Amino acid sequence: MNPLDRDVFFLPFRRVLRKRFGNAYGTQLWQEAGMDYAATVKSRPSLKKHKGAMILPAVSLYRVLEKHGEAAEEILNAYGKSMGKIFARAVYGITSIPGVPSLIWNNVETIGDRMSSEKLGYRRELVSEPPYLYGINILSCPYHELAKELGCEAASRCICSMDKEYMKGFRGIRYERTTAVSEGAPYCDYRLRKEERK
Repeated sequence: MNPLDRDVFFLPFRRVLRKRFGNAYGTQLWQEAGMDYAATVKSRPSLKKHKGAMILPAVSLYRVLEKHGEAAEEILNAYGKSMGKIFARAVYGITSIPGVPSLIWNNVETIGDRMSSEKLGYRRELVSEPPYLYGINILSCPYHELAKELGCEAASRCICSMDKEYMKGFRGIRYERTTAVSEGAPYCDYRLRKEERK
């Protein structure tokens, strides 16, 4: 069985491949990526417990697409963006509930700590604290570090593409990010601003 068939985040990518390349070739690419993934994990079982393990399917998909001369980065980034838009709609729905944006803002530092802590493999620095702006610079990210270690740094950009989209779904909080470590910058600049009611 293809181990990618069990990956909740990347499973819809199988449809993307079939739609773009046709059923036979798309299925072939998916199967090859699954074999690459299985071989990678078999050769280094500790990778499954790596804090950046979510990126492993993207690395395998990237490798296979690149091997066949396909536009790996473009295809994966577009997928990340489309998944981000799906998550953004969910976030928008949740933050449409009265009181939820204020609840999130009042706990933004705690949420930030839980989403990008050193325990999760991040290195970061606090730039600005609420009440009006919460800013952190992510100096290193486990997804990017693992992709880079595996010689496939660009594969991590699909997660960045998702991230940039889903964060736009918050109501009452404006998200800004202009740089990314995966794009060669020294840090990812996350800025969250409380939006006052007009």
